Amino acid sequence: MPSELLIDIGHSRIKWGLAENGALMPDSVGRSGGDNPSELFKLIGKKQIERALICGQSRPERVRAVAERARHAGLETDIITTGDRTLPVAPAYKSLGCDRWLALQWPWLAHRSPMLVVDCGTAITVDVVDAAGQHRGGWIMAGIEAARAGLFNFAPGLNRELPEIERIDRPAPDTARALVRGSALMAAGAIDRAAASAERFLGEPLEAWLTGGDAAEIRPHLARTFHHERHLVLLGLAMASQ
Repeated sequence: MPSELLIDIGHSRIKWGLAENGALMPDSVGRSGGDNPSELFKLIGKKQIERALICGQSRPERVRAVAERARHAGLETDIITTGDRTLPVAPAYKSLGCDRWLALQWPWLAHRSPMLVVDCGTAITVDVVDAAGQHRGGWIMAGIEAARAGLFNFAPGLNRELPEIERIDRPAPDTARALVRGSALMAAGAIDRAAASAERFLGEPLEAWLTGGDAAEIRPHLARTFHHERHLVLLGLAMASQ
């Protein structure tokens, strides 16, 4: 059976997977740096794929390059933009990122209850959906690596060789660990604050979801329980393929 190729072009990475009948095939998921997605291009050349669905409006030059490669291989190419088709959760505003919009779809189908979806990548995005399935907006902040990069840019004398994130609830005994703990504390604290603010705004408890490249790193430091699903954007792309 022909498959459909799902491509999520992020700020720093490209992720992809295959879908059949609107369902993501978990074992098909791959990823690479954004500048040289050679494994993706190998997959595009396979004959059992008939269509490529692409989300990536924040990187138009990469979208064009990947779409051109797919068309050259004979694939139908579908570049998705926010709100361009009917999905369970409509975007609250047109400028919402396509990845944020797609990431809302699968969690809503899973619970159909008020929810918060947090994507921890280059940026940390937080989106709120109410009990009626209406997107109510959200927040955007710097991700862990982006925050560190900004600090290094303004304070170039800081040591850039950093250890792994460990406990963040204790003062650090040296500069390197202070940077690591501080950036993680900032991210976790902001996410917890957003979750509490969203519940006050909606006036009822919500389900909380976490996705993105830094999700596993941040999750242990959060005050509340989050569902962790690594591939929410790809799952949304699979739904959009129908």
